[in-house]
Amino acid sequence: MIFNHVCRCLLCGQTQRSPVCPLCLAMLARLDGPLCRCGLPHPAGDPGNPLPAPLCGRCLKRPPSFTVSQAPLHYRFPLDHLIRRYKYRGDLVAERGIEKLLADTPCPWPEMDALCPLPAHWYRRWWRGFDQSQRLTDRLATLWKIPCLPALRRRQSTPMQQGLSRSQRQRNLRGAFACTRPVSGLRLILVDDVMTTGSSARAASDCLLRQGAAEVRVWTLARTPER
Repeated sequence: MIFNHVCRCLLCGQTQRSPVCPLCLAMLARLDGPLCRCGLPHPAGDPGNPLPAPLCGRCLKRPPSFTVSQAPLHYRFPLDHLIRRYKYRGDLVAERGIEKLLADTPCPWPEMDALCPLPAHWYRRWWRGFDQSQRLTDRLATLWKIPCLPALRRRQSTPMQQGLSRSQRQRNLRGAFACTRPVSGLRLILVDDVMTTGSSARAASDCLLRQGAAEVRVWTLARTPER
């Protein structure tokens, strides 16, 4: 081989042969152990029990309509910098680092029928130049060999969710989604980049289930730790 491909790590800037160097990969906080349905670690769960942990107090009061959620990583430094660079600056170079993380992530539910991106509103897609959830889902569909079914449309442009409280997010998302494809009887994996409070996933899952989906599970690349 005459030329060896080299690049700079997207997180630390060191010259590497990968978009994210091994040292930075090791720094990423993994989300392991028993998880509640909302995707947060549950202290009452049994690490040796393959069944889901009991519901946390918040989910006991208002159980999510999706049956389970999973994120391989915590949304904290340095991953949060990479995702913000990609999502809010429209930097598609950062996508190479995210693809590296996806390539190392096995499908948790290979028996499901389709992947469904949690869509952005058309105005936000226009502003960013792309829909990060759609691109993420397309990549996972190739890696996991599960078809992509873009069955949702965000029919109202809600204010930016970042920095809002849980109740404010829920108010923003009332009636935010519409189903555009037949989903009756399908088991769907709803895909997004980050889950913060789970309000968007709840609203989108509610919409799919009202249209006859048999089950909705949620997969995100990262989960925001509980404050």
